[in-house]
Amino acid sequence: MKFLINKKQIKRVRGFIIPLTLLVTLVILIVSSGISIILAKELYFSKISRESQIAYYAADNALMCTIMVDDQYINPVSGLGIFPYDGLLDANNYIQAVITSTNADRQEHGLSTITSDDIKCATSAIFKTSVSSFSATPFTRVNSLGTTENGQKSSFNMKMDLGDGTFRCASVMVNKTSMFRQIIARGFTSCEGGSKIERAVVDTTEIR
Repeated sequence: MKFLINKKQIKRVRGFIIPLTLLVTLVILIVSSGISIILAKELYFSKISRESQIAYYAADNALMCTIMVDDQYINPVSGLGIFPYDGLLDANNYIQAVITSTNADRQEHGLSTITSDDIKCATSAIFKTSVSSFSATPFTRVNSLGTTENGQKSSFNMKMDLGDGTFRCASVMVNKTSMFRQIIARGFTSCEGGSKIERAVVDTTEIR
């Protein structure tokens, strides 16, 4: 028994399969490209999130260090911390007065004396200018009562050793008067130059 196959029908089938194959291939390529783009974006945002967290931790560590240092080394006359607060006084003289008072107390307890260069947090020297670029300049603010206060603005950099061969870096600014202290710590993803993510944390205390 013979079957007769129409050649025109075969051509129509072949003519249908080729466009269908191309269409399916195109759909697969579009879907694959879309998935690749989504994955690339997810990886990018994951990297940004991770680096943002590193920068935040650096800022938070620097903030805690600054608070600890200012609360630990106290001027016996003013009762305020070591970061200068009076725009009319020389910052270096003020810091040295706090160190002198600290050393007197240390000697009473049989401890060795220190210098401002010895004050560190997370192995980062705070007042050693050659390392931290510490500087203090006059600072003026208008308080919540509308009164102008004269103070000092201290600025310095921190490179904090994590103990595993890596470091966290931050820049700190302390705006301070006799009734006000604001610490602004900016943390970075990297201690090197170039493009890097930055995060900042702020701690403000005002006495009224």
